Amino acid sequence: MSKIVISGYYGFANAGDEAMLTAIVKSLRKTEASVDLTVISGNPQSTATKHLVNSVHRFSPLEIYSAVANCDLLLSGGGSLLQDVTSKKSLLYYLAIIWLGKLLNKKVMLFAHGIGPIRSNVLRKLTKYVCSKADLITVRDTDSLVELERIGVDSEKVRLTADAVLTLAQADKEQGLKLLQGFNVSQDKKVVAISVRSWGSSNKYLQELAKAADALVIQTKVQIVLLPLQYPADVAVCKKLQQFMEQDAIILDAAFDTEQFLALMGNFSLLIGMRLHALIFAAVMEVPFIALSYDPKIDGFVKEINGTNIGAIEKFAADDLIFAAQKTLKSENTGNERLVQLRTKALENSQLAFELLK
Repeated sequence: MSKIVISGYYGFANAGDEAMLTAIVKSLRKTEASVDLTVISGNPQSTATKHLVNSVHRFSPLEIYSAVANCDLLLSGGGSLLQDVTSKKSLLYYLAIIWLGKLLNKKVMLFAHGIGPIRSNVLRKLTKYVCSKADLITVRDTDSLVELERIGVDSEKVRLTADAVLTLAQADKEQGLKLLQGFNVSQDKKVVAISVRSWGSSNKYLQELAKAADALVIQTKVQIVLLPLQYPADVAVCKKLQQFMEQDAIILDAAFDTEQFLALMGNFSLLIGMRLHALIFAAVMEVPFIALSYDPKIDGFVKEINGTNIGAIEKFAADDLIFAAQKTLKSENTGNERLVQLRTKALENSQLAFELLK
């Protein structure tokens, strides 16, 4: 039985990160059903219950030390962990976990990471030093691959794969339909979902988004729903967007799990999204999406999947979004060949992890 410890931003009710953990756990168990998994989490009890794993608290050094000391492989698990835009402290935290793994002479893998931005020269040098000690690094997009090269990490240690969430199976749309019925969402109109998050001090992006949403309701007769991906944090910004709108919009004000998010997504005709994993959920369910970019990780994913990116959140105009949305709603969704390729690449992450153990 292999013993694997998984480190990441888990236990904080962030739908994207929880979906990532779901995908990692499922893909590892698909490769080795009996694998012993321990997750470092902000809410160990919730993580253990939801994912049927062992879990230790992310701020308990003794528990973390014991878990890593007794494992065969440490996975620094997915997402934008190595960046200093959100917080320099979080970057130092995840580098410390990686360093602990090597200090205890364990195999260490960075699993489907999105790298950067790392703006501090000191932290870039530290990231190079620590990441160079890892046994293997897989990254989810070409931009992350390039960023590691710029930092100076040996390219022989790095493999380009894809986001782990892309390995998830499609969910039952009927489950999502029942959830929408519970919010009195119209069944005889196309549904356009909008996923937003708080960003910066200006409301301009929400005002432009509200103009575009109103125009889509009037011109194409769609139903707008607002989807808080990080619950309840995103509810406030959804309410603010709703207030800026003149037409009706329904907030899906509830905490959904990964399966429910995917099931909901399958009933949308279009997703307009800021949150990366809202876009990835749409891709998994083969639903067209338009990205509003606030971070290079959005640009990286959209480029990898040949998707539609309306541009930087600070600069986009309502008219551009209206045009792109109407064009997408009129076109027939014939599938995305690039998605099939990325799914295959995403499956390589867990295969490479077990190859390290061999």
